[in-house]
Amino acid sequence: MNRRITAILTVAAAVLSLASCGDKEEQSVRPIVVAGSTEAPTSEAASEPTSEPTTETATFHEHHDYEDGVLVGRWAGDEADIVLQDNGKVSAEFDISEVMMLRSDGTFMLSGEEFPPENTEYDGTELVIYTTDEESGERVEFLRMQRRDDPAPDSYDGLYDIVTDLFKEKLAGLITGEETSELEVQMRIRRGNFIVFLPEFCEYTQSGDEFSLMLPNAADGSLADELGDSTFVLDGDQVTFYNGEGITEQFKKME
Repeated sequence: MNRRITAILTVAAAVLSLASCGDKEEQSVRPIVVAGSTEAPTSEAASEPTSEPTTETATFHEHHDYEDGVLVGRWAGDEADIVLQDNGKVSAEFDISEVMMLRSDGTFMLSGEEFPPENTEYDGTELVIYTTDEESGERVEFLRMQRRDDPAPDSYDGLYDIVTDLFKEKLAGLITGEETSELEVQMRIRRGNFIVFLPEFCEYTQSGDEFSLMLPNAADGSLADELGDSTFVLDGDQVTFYNGEGITEQFKKME
């Protein structure tokens, strides 16, 4: 069981960009190229030694004196949805349905492997998912969760507390960059998709167009790099963040 949980959460780490601690070139960062800068060299030209790269990154934009609280609300990004609350707290959701899904008939999908409906037990409040031991072939408990919403025996969709400690601690560890962590982590099932939910997991400040995200326990990762200390520009329902290196992150406002 421990090996299987470790394996699936390793895969989930690729989906949860917030937990990624690799080199920036491996992360989904997008430098802003200054208009009129030279084009990237071809692969043939790239082999020739150069002293300095010819592509510049923009580290500036027009300044805006936004009102405090202008970012309060729910924002959808390519890799995560964030909720900036008026109390300075941030909640976030990370969709890991590429790794885990639960069909309406109880069939559980785990990293491409399918487990039949009899491996899922649900009484409207508690959801228990079993997998199969690779050596013995016996059914073993993989994940146990307790529903936070009102009982709903006809639907798996809802918000759950994770009862399986190891699973929860390793998910939290991905966020903090530690092997395990006691950071509060919940799980949401939406139309069969598994979504990691972090309730008020960090804090932020906003003054004018200056934004700062304070992650717990010095957590590392692309979101920390891009939003830790940044400025932003609002354009209708879209916000674009810039840091000193020109790296950006974009979110769209959700109604």
